[in-house]
Amino acid sequence: MVPYEFRPNQVFDPKKHMLDVVAKQYLEQATSDVHHLVPADVIADGNCLYHSIVLLMNNPAVTWSELRVRTVIELITNETYYSNTYSHCVGPFDVAIQAMCRKSTFSELYEITALCNILKCNIRSIYPKIDLRDHTAIVNNTFMPLPPTVANCEITILWSHTLNENEVRIKNNSTWSPNHFVPLMSRLIPHERDNNNQLALVLATPEKKTFKNNAAIQIRIPEFQSSPSRRLRSEINIDTDSSQSIMSDTMLHDHNDKEEQRQVRLEKKKELVRSSRLNATEEERQNRLDANKRRTQSIRKNATEEERQNRLKENKHRTQSHRKNEAEEHRLNRLEQQRKRSQANREKKKNEKRMSDNISIQQQTTQMQSAGTEEVTLQDGINISHSISNANILPKIRNSTSSWPEPISRDLKEGCLKKFLHRMSMSALAENICAVCNIRSPMQKSKSVSVSKITSTELLKVSDETKALIMGSQLSNLQYINEPTVTTVNTNGIQTTDHAQTSKSPSFYCENNIILYTSGLFQQNKKNMCTLCQKCHDALTKKHIPKFSVANGMWFGDIPAELQGLTIPEEKLISLYRHNSCIIKLQSPFHSATTSQTALKGNC
Repeated sequence: MVPYEFRPNQVFDPKKHMLDVVAKQYLEQATSDVHHLVPADVIADGNCLYHSIVLLMNNPAVTWSELRVRTVIELITNETYYSNTYSHCVGPFDVAIQAMCRKSTFSELYEITALCNILKCNIRSIYPKIDLRDHTAIVNNTFMPLPPTVANCEITILWSHTLNENEVRIKNNSTWSPNHFVPLMSRLIPHERDNNNQLALVLATPEKKTFKNNAAIQIRIPEFQSSPSRRLRSEINIDTDSSQSIMSDTMLHDHNDKEEQRQVRLEKKKELVRSSRLNATEEERQNRLDANKRRTQSIRKNATEEERQNRLKENKHRTQSHRKNEAEEHRLNRLEQQRKRSQANREKKKNEKRMSDNISIQQQTTQMQSAGTEEVTLQDGINISHSISNANILPKIRNSTSSWPEPISRDLKEGCLKKFLHRMSMSALAENICAVCNIRSPMQKSKSVSVSKITSTELLKVSDETKALIMGSQLSNLQYINEPTVTTVNTNGIQTTDHAQTSKSPSFYCENNIILYTSGLFQQNKKNMCTLCQKCHDALTKKHIPKFSVANGMWFGDIPAELQGLTIPEEKLISLYRHNSCIIKLQSPFHSATTSQTALKGNC
């Protein structure tokens, strides 16, 4: 391809160009040395960077599509240089090339630096001072072509947006980012002319004074006047060209001086920042890192999900690109640092878990010690304030320096032993038999009520058929509750059952069609009393028939002679099972599946 002869026209002509009002607002937020320039309006279709170059070239033969193709070719040709130089602030090079090949894709720093080599000129990039980030200092710079190419001119491009700042922040969740480029041009210096002093057409013939024969005479000199308008246009063109050349040279010289001053200022600023960081204390360094961390967290918190995904994707591509291009020594150093960092994180998590375990164990120990102290106080009859016990325990825990696990104290052991003995005593393990369902239940959960005061006695009445069946099977052994008692109450309030009962003794008590088991009946102060389990008592209170009562058809009869007089372990083992179903197998007398009925085929 033939290289361009780029001679930019950098003077803003109101007759040819239009002012970008929105970009003018962003220009006011840029550096002060460019406030005198004018942003020209270009088409905002994603190709705005190339439209800006075409406007400055003033060459209709060059199109934006040709500039985009040349830019892609330049980037691919010098891929190594652009990737190593700008990938850390722009992103992965291959991703940028793929996006660049699509029409109407917004340009980035890659395209600006590539256009420097294509046009053989310096391009000054102006970024407004809005939401300053780490890459702002890099973008806000002057880019030059690669050696040995020498730049013959310089143009200025402004990073802008098609909307004003407030509208952008409303749409982008309070963040601002550019999506438009505009060229910055110098103002046209007006030529002040006095219309009254313009050359007019002289109608009179000019005369010249001379001497002839020592006498002064007047001689007419013919003069041919050109058209005033033609003469005025030629003068304007000459003046404009000369003023433009003088202005261009002056601006180039001033710009070079300002650029040198700017570079010196930036170098001094970098050196000052570097020196301040080296001389900063650890506290100042932590404050700076915390401020950066909070700033980053705020930006990430306000970012949308799409921006978050793009950021993660760019970080991933950037990391892959760096790892792909890094040297072997750098890779080994990175892996070693990563290993040390992982080991430190694991140690930190272990220490935190160990501390939390120690705190929980200390809390449990404190609770157990306070519970044991209260139990000992109740058993020994000593009233000690709970606040005093806590005040005595907490200082021991705070002042304890022994390693985990701590030895169990003697007080805790004695408290646990006393609680065990209390809960395994005869009074705690005593059981009663329910007079309604004949089930053994803990005495602490049983209810002792008078037979005459049983709640909802009508629910315990049985039918005449059931009564006749029960009475017929037990007629020979029928006795009533006024005979010698079966169960008595000792001085400690514990019920004891007389096991001298034989198999001939009656197992139930019947009165007014109410059948109760004699094992749950006893006399207290010459009153007929009965014991009810918790379930039967609750059912009668709620006006329900108890589930295992005789009134509900649950009659089991007397205990067989083989199961009488059992020990407690034997009774516990046998009580785990209850007869609740029968399985009957049908069998054909012919023992053949061919001659049996359909329902019997599977049982032959």
